[in-house]
Amino acid sequence: MTPPNTSKGTAPLPILSIASGSAQRLGATAVLVMPEGPLEWDLVRSVANGGVDFLIASSSDRQIEAVREAGLIAIELEPSEAAIAERITLALIEAVAYDHVKAGARVVVVYSGFEAEALDSMSVIRLGEHLERLSARDLRALETSVPFDTLKAVVDTAVEIGREGREGKAVGSLIVVGDARNVLVRTRPLGFDPFKGYKRKERNVRDPKVREAIKEIAQMDGAFVVARDGTVEAACRLIDAPVAGLTLPKGLGTRHWAAAAITSVTKAVAVVVSQSNGTVRIFQDGEVILRIAPMRHARAMKWQDAETEPGELPRPRERERERERDRPAKAPEKPPEGAPSAPSRPG
Repeated sequence: MTPPNTSKGTAPLPILSIASGSAQRLGATAVLVMPEGPLEWDLVRSVANGGVDFLIASSSDRQIEAVREAGLIAIELEPSEAAIAERITLALIEAVAYDHVKAGARVVVVYSGFEAEALDSMSVIRLGEHLERLSARDLRALETSVPFDTLKAVVDTAVEIGREGREGKAVGSLIVVGDARNVLVRTRPLGFDPFKGYKRKERNVRDPKVREAIKEIAQMDGAFVVARDGTVEAACRLIDAPVAGLTLPKGLGTRHWAAAAITSVTKAVAVVVSQSNGTVRIFQDGEVILRIAPMRHARAMKWQDAETEPGELPRPRERERERERDRPAKAPEKPPEGAPSAPSRPG
């Protein structure tokens, strides 16, 4: 029971003090707070002055602004009716993606586990177990061709497609990002384009409504083409690029061949969602450079270097030496005759 002279804004302070002390004793690098309502942020900041970073995750613009004004670290979340476990996962993904905490660190999480709008529960999460190798460096390494914010929005959308599917069914997709003019020249329409006719500001992937539209349209055949600034230039496009000289791991379908082909002749980055298992692969220069394994049931996505993928060929220099040593064993798998289409079968 909360004493009469204690407001809702100050009621959580005892558990926040306990979380701060626990974080210091356990060697945790941060305390993640998932408030359901407003708090006395200046008082929260006084609790946070113990050498441990306090991260405040919220989907309220007003709360985010107040958190920042108080000198605390804000984690912006999109409004969601998801269970608390999934919202914690999304907050941790954002925290690691923006380098507020490191992959492999411990984080103490304070949240409403029993009573709505009351911070009454605390958990200790090891990010090495929960997020594994998720790191902002994985995406920032690609920023030479696509800005980080655009690529992150596209990858987040692809991961959601792979994890959730649509209407209970698995969905695959191909999104080509950057160098849109050259990409469009090497694609052709499959038919109706749902994005045609809309203003540029109404079809940017940084808008949650646009990302939801992409998830719906992903059920249709064809690839999305997204510009560097995040504008969806076209949807339902057939990739028409050569596959000569390309090699891919066994088991990858026509979406992956299309992604390899278009990125080998343009400066674009391609993001592919496999319909068979929800895995997301990122292509650049005709090769898989990152693989994101699906983590379902409110578990976070796991980033892996392409080199660790079972059955995948080495990087260019290693691949050349491998061919010289064992050419018959490393003969490249041939795609179906003709240019690859995106998509024609589960990828």
